[in-house]
Amino acid sequence: MNTQIKKVVVVGRDADAWLSALMLQLSFAKPEQSIEVHLVELPSKLHPHDTYSVLPSHKVLHKMLGISENMLFKAAAAQYALGQRFVNWTDKSSYFHCYDTHGINIGHVEFFQYWIKARQNGFEIPLEDFSLGVEVAKQGRFLAFSDDVQSFSKATYGYHLNALAYLQLIAKAAINAGLQHHISQIKSVEIDEGVIKSLILETGSVVNGDLFIDASGPEARLIGELEDTENFSSWQEWLPCDRKIILSAPTLSPAPVFTQITAFKQGWIGFSPLPNRTAVTAIYSSRHASNNDVLQTMTAISRAKTEGAVESSFQSGARKKLWIGNCIAIGSAAVNLEPLDALQLHALHLGLSLLRLFFPVNKSRMIEADTFNQKMQSLIINFRDFQIAHYKLNRRFNEPFWDALRNMAIPETLAAKIELFKHRGVIALLEDETFQEENWTSIFVGHGLIPHTFDPLVNKLSEEEHIEQFQNILRYVVGEAQAMPSLSAHIEMTFESNKHSMF
Repeated sequence: MNTQIKKVVVVGRDADAWLSALMLQLSFAKPEQSIEVHLVELPSKLHPHDTYSVLPSHKVLHKMLGISENMLFKAAAAQYALGQRFVNWTDKSSYFHCYDTHGINIGHVEFFQYWIKARQNGFEIPLEDFSLGVEVAKQGRFLAFSDDVQSFSKATYGYHLNALAYLQLIAKAAINAGLQHHISQIKSVEIDEGVIKSLILETGSVVNGDLFIDASGPEARLIGELEDTENFSSWQEWLPCDRKIILSAPTLSPAPVFTQITAFKQGWIGFSPLPNRTAVTAIYSSRHASNNDVLQTMTAISRAKTEGAVESSFQSGARKKLWIGNCIAIGSAAVNLEPLDALQLHALHLGLSLLRLFFPVNKSRMIEADTFNQKMQSLIINFRDFQIAHYKLNRRFNEPFWDALRNMAIPETLAAKIELFKHRGVIALLEDETFQEENWTSIFVGHGLIPHTFDPLVNKLSEEEHIEQFQNILRYVVGEAQAMPSLSAHIEMTFESNKHSMF
């Protein structure tokens, strides 16, 4: 009996569906493997206002899929993002979470430990001033690395992407790769002994398969048919925002090299610069504000017009089991997150990477499912906690929405991380972390969480040497940033020289 997977069916819409289909087509639909990949595309829910903000790690997915940076800028109207600037989350101040480290180790001890001691002795220069990535972002420049700079900094970048243009780019690549494509709603799902046998489309067609990928978003059109218990964990107690409004504002000149996340009384507003517009997204709690309240706030802090604004609802949370029977939930069918910290497509990226690693070899006994579920749950918990930390550590006082979040009970995993950092200045990284020590340190310190103690090895450095090291690092950071090209100069130089090599 042949137990090999012969046919994979992806059901879904937008980036979740097309990125999944393209990855499977390029990885497994090869003559020597005799595997067919079919996409059943559901109606899109994207709007021209929509944008994707993605982490630097998304470049790994693009490399796997053969999507070059030149293609992103030419076809998907992309823009660079060195990180996020958080405004008004802590009183009326702001801080940067850039994709970079702070300073450089001194005597095999982390720089941050020296900064803690200096802070306790009255030193008032922010930690982020020792980050090259932050300084480059503040000056509106782009990263140009020499060997010397690379020995000092790990700065890198993600992207802002026009969602519709990005989707068209991915879909074109998938079709060109030979993907078989159907457009239809699902009329019914045929199930036998806990596995999906076939899909009945509203067009009347029947689609059979051995493995089904649910990329249908929060409605979870396929895996929802296989769940025999409550399989969705809501995170509303920690992440209570349940409404989103998107619109577009004019382009910014010069364009910032970061996303700005501005808190207001009932939520936050994100600004993502793009070459042809500025994407504006408001995330808020409908218990604390109306649609009109939020629209007024959006227009008050941007040049956006409310005409054409699109409102939708959502619920943050994740499925406990993402792989049930012969069905795997991917992307927002698996976990639904706020578009904060550039995590919009990150769960999809992680799911696809693990699917590629644990692609089932036996359609009758998919032993890979338990490991896939375990790994994904570990990853999901870690970036869930990263988002919750922003709310828990807020310092907006005398506002019911923010006061309640600052006083809420949080998951033990996050509570332990905060407690250790507060008392020792150390990040306890768990298995399968998306964000590394420097990322956690940025948001903890940015929100005003300053450790009580520091590594005693710091005391081996004299006060004079301590001051000299700090002065040298600050001079280096400012000088190197000033020597780097402006964002506009880098884009013009890079993509003008590559205009004939888009594909």
